[in-house]
Amino acid sequence: MPVTLINVFVVPKDKEDEFVKWWQDVKADITKQPGFISGKFHRSIKPGSRFNFINVAIWDNEDVYWKAYDKSVTPMKAKLEQLGVEMTPALYHVAFEY
Repeated sequence: MPVTLINVFVVPKDKEDEFVKWWQDVKADITKQPGFISGKFHRSIKPGSRFNFINVAIWDNEDVYWKAYDKSVTPMKAKLEQLGVEMTPALYHVAFEY
């Protein structure tokens, strides 16, 4: 059953451009992982929003997501810490569509 990753980020204003550039590099690797279906990376249009970036990605199932996560989590956490970024990921199943 497909799962949706919703990952919210709090990025310091002065690090936003560097974060976006880095995430584009991350995307190049993530999209090659087995089980990755699609993703969208959102940037807030409201100044002062708590979560100024949100990543939404669809994976084939929870197992393939965790394999990709385990492969990339250590270098990713180091870079996020360097940038002063707070990351809060969670996996979801679609409850209903409208």
